Amino acid sequence: MGSYYRRGSYPFCPIMLTAAAAILAMIPLISSVFWGPMAVAIAGGLFVATILTLLVLPSMYAAWYKVQPEAKTSDTHLE
Repeated sequence: MGSYYRRGSYPFCPIMLTAAAAILAMIPLISSVFWGPMAVAIAGGLFVATILTLLVLPSMYAAWYKVQPEAKTSDTHLE
């Protein structure tokens, strides 16, 4: 289960870059009377989904499967 903890930061960058690009793409539409509410809803939904994906989902996984960090072993080798 130690790989779960080591891999925790791996998906951060691609998820954040994709979410940021999509959220920032909605900014020009916000000033429109017709498309503005839709752009706000999409940007807000992407923001909440990103937070859920990066923080809540891994925490729920760790709690559900009772993930424990690996015990640190001493690397004492007799040569």
